[in-house]
Amino acid sequence: MKPVLTLVACLAIGACSTSETSRRASPDIALPPMKTFSSVAVRAPAKSNARIARDFLDLAFTLENGAKMPRFTRFEGPITVRVTGPAPASLSPDLDRLLARLRREAGIPISRVAADRDASITIAPVPRSQIQSAAPSAACFVRPNVSSWDEYRARRNDPETYWNRLTDRSRMTVFLPRDVSPQEVLDCLHEEIAQALGPVNDIYRLSDAIFNDDNFHTVLTGFDMLILRAYYDPALKNGMSEAQVTALLPG
Repeated sequence: MKPVLTLVACLAIGACSTSETSRRASPDIALPPMKTFSSVAVRAPAKSNARIARDFLDLAFTLENGAKMPRFTRFEGPITVRVTGPAPASLSPDLDRLLARLRREAGIPISRVAADRDASITIAPVPRSQIQSAAPSAACFVRPNVSSWDEYRARRNDPETYWNRLTDRSRMTVFLPRDVSPQEVLDCLHEEIAQALGPVNDIYRLSDAIFNDDNFHTVLTGFDMLILRAYYDPALKNGMSEAQVTALLPG
């Protein structure tokens, strides 16, 4: 097997991300300012290959509750995204910009399809009260192997919808609130789509990533794009064990 060269290449050329996140000035109102993307190139993460490899393994093989993922999983082939039901006006343009970044910076073949088409990832905006009733501590969440809120409610105790039972990824739904500020919608899009595509964990030590329970970053960083690019490296396959993935990562 060829080794995963993504991490080495990204560190060498500093080109895994071609845009930087910044905070746009806004009027003095109650809502937080929206985050946007400038054209300033970002630096590669200032970490050793060994440290990034350890971060990758912890993100890929440990769930947020500490449970272990027995195997590596990701989507295979082109990935499609649809939005179903009433959605905030800001969602569609923000989603288009996010998907463009994922194609450009992470090399992931991801695109939108119409709401009435089957899709790899469904974005399902629902009232905030519904999310709070299902997951009181969550602003938004993603669930495998469901395509709607009704299906989620009917199958929430079905082991086939549990992360640690996955053998691959073919169907995910992101549930986010439709009656909150545009910034909150944007935050949910970035973190939950990234989780649907790759990392299943949040790690406190990752101060340069969206995958951090402190919510220090709310849009995908250069480090996040590096991790997602590695997730979709051709050397990795669905079903690999942690030991098999470890053997392919740079040390």
